Amino acid sequence: MTRVYFILIVVLLLMFQACSILQPHAGLIEEAETAYESGRKEEAFALYRETIDTMEEQDKDVPGEVYNRAGLLAFSMGETALSIDYLESARHTEAVTAETFYTLAKAYREIDNLSLEISNLERYVERYPDAEAFDEMQLRLFETMVESRNWQQADELWPSLSEKRFQDEDLLTDYMIVKQKLGDEEHVTDIAEKLLALNENNIEALEWLAKEHFHVAQRRYQREMDAYEENRTHQQYARLLEAWDVIHTDFRIALNYFERLYKLNPDPDYIQYLVNLHERLNNDDEAHYYRQKLNE
Repeated sequence: MTRVYFILIVVLLLMFQACSILQPHAGLIEEAETAYESGRKEEAFALYRETIDTMEEQDKDVPGEVYNRAGLLAFSMGETALSIDYLESARHTEAVTAETFYTLAKAYREIDNLSLEISNLERYVERYPDAEAFDEMQLRLFETMVESRNWQQADELWPSLSEKRFQDEDLLTDYMIVKQKLGDEEHVTDIAEKLLALNENNIEALEWLAKEHFHVAQRRYQREMDAYEENRTHQQYARLLEAWDVIHTDFRIALNYFERLYKLNPDPDYIQYLVNLHERLNNDDEAHYYRQKLNE
């Protein structure tokens, strides 16, 4: 019986010792949570940080909830590096939330780590389709696909974005670039026209339409001229004159776009096109004017 009492006393002592070690941590966590709930976020962050430092020094397992709350608070206070450290620890626990990935994506964007920003955007979009910031995160994911030149992934993501994409000039411009890179010229032209409906001075849209009409006219002109050179008949010449009406229209449209571009930005590349177009249209005075501009 004495032996049983002895063992019981030892067990109770060990339990008391364990509680005495854990109790300070539990007390700090409770204080931190009370401060947080009361809106004293700086105090809460200091207490969470103290808890983490103490437990890590003692090789104790820090609760995921503590890492997560501390990481969110750290980011709100401009402690980006510390926020990433804490939230990456929380990410591997049951305490992870939509806000964890939202904040990690924001933090990695802040330090210009595009790869890790994308990883956390993807995790958010995959896991939390009903979350409040889902549309925002999905739109940002599309932007990062464009920034990282993942053209195919960006193209596949586009149809699932919110309706906002059709009214957002920057998003539409990005999508036009995606279609250009994928060689989908028909859709590029359609997007460019939508962009001009949003902003008549959108440089990317104006430039695409200007060059597209110029090159379409140029290719047809060259094709018809080559055909006439090979077969100098009245019939072939009549066909050349008939084609010229369409060619002339495309050259005039291209000229209009390039003149608008020149007013927005007198780029030498635009000036060279203006010289070529006025020469094609037999506007000798205008061609001379822009040729002088090119040499200034």
